[in-house]
Amino acid sequence: MSDFQELSDELDLEQWFDREGLAYKGPTRGSSGMQINVKDCPQDHCRDGRYRVYLNAETGIGNCFVCETRFNKLSFVNAYLHGDKDAKRWGETLKHVKAACVEQGWRPKRTVTAAVEVPDEIKLPDSFALPTPDGQNLKYLEQRGIGVELAAYFRLRYCDSGWWNWTKEDGSRGGQKWEQRLLIPVYDLDGKLVTFQGRDIIGTAEAKYLFPPALPGTGRFLYNGHNAVRARRIAMGEGAFDVFSLKAAIDGESELRDIVPVGSFGKHLSTGDLEGRDQLGQLLTLKSYGLQEVIICWDGTPDALAAAVKAAESIRKIGLKARIALLPLDQDPNEAKSEVVRKALWQALEYTPRLAVEWRLRNPYALQRRAKAPQTA
Repeated sequence: MSDFQELSDELDLEQWFDREGLAYKGPTRGSSGMQINVKDCPQDHCRDGRYRVYLNAETGIGNCFVCETRFNKLSFVNAYLHGDKDAKRWGETLKHVKAACVEQGWRPKRTVTAAVEVPDEIKLPDSFALPTPDGQNLKYLEQRGIGVELAAYFRLRYCDSGWWNWTKEDGSRGGQKWEQRLLIPVYDLDGKLVTFQGRDIIGTAEAKYLFPPALPGTGRFLYNGHNAVRARRIAMGEGAFDVFSLKAAIDGESELRDIVPVGSFGKHLSTGDLEGRDQLGQLLTLKSYGLQEVIICWDGTPDALAAAVKAAESIRKIGLKARIALLPLDQDPNEAKSEVVRKALWQALEYTPRLAVEWRLRNPYALQRRAKAPQTA
């Protein structure tokens, strides 16, 4: 959806008229829904002030019954701001509408990522950034709902035929072939590249994922955590593709866009490192930057829910609010539709000891599986 279309959908006309101090009546019910009756036509060649402009309160579509000019939300705002002589100053109109929408509670999508650093000691396999300079993306990603904006946000890369080379403990050199893989970089909270993954996109490789020897395991880090610094809420999926899908779902509803998606790399939270070099330590660091709430959105399975309860206990102990989102049975964020993921985020239940006991005694996913199991005589 373009910025123009989204902002047009989000702009509340009544609030905008009040903001600008424009005279109007209504809304009242008309033949095509609720209508706003506007006192002044914004067109320079008309300027009739007898309440002869009618606009649909929801879509803004309407017209002036004097000069017969047709309007939608944005064309009316554009005419109000610039009249007939400067009717093409859409950039300024978009900026004006965006400011009004922000006042009304709209949040823009997060499209710019935090600054990152690639240390000299990490030389990625030969690869190129996605999307390409001419805007091309992998068909594999597009088929999974990961467009060019998401590819750029997560700094994804494609390796057609490259090598990861490293020095072993005995001083000898090792080499690992990376071929036809999506490269998924992993950064620490400071935006420093610490490791990466390689996802086979052809489906014929023996290993679906490759991990570079000699670099830290992903279990110490929160995927996309560097973009969550100063966020008040995060939604935690498991793998990178779950995080991609959480981001797409969050982008689809402005009221959820204060949430930043992160990944735990599995159904667990790593803990116990004396220096805090684990995922719980990263959450503590994010808390010091303002984090207040973690929404756990793992798979819709009995074991994932049990693990989520355990993780929520740890999160609560460090002074953060923990909620658990329930997806449909046997679905994860990457498999569920965006509207289903959004519903799960909205309806996420806050962890309490009472809820934990209830779910441990009667795991809702286990009950659903038993209900679906074929009955035997």
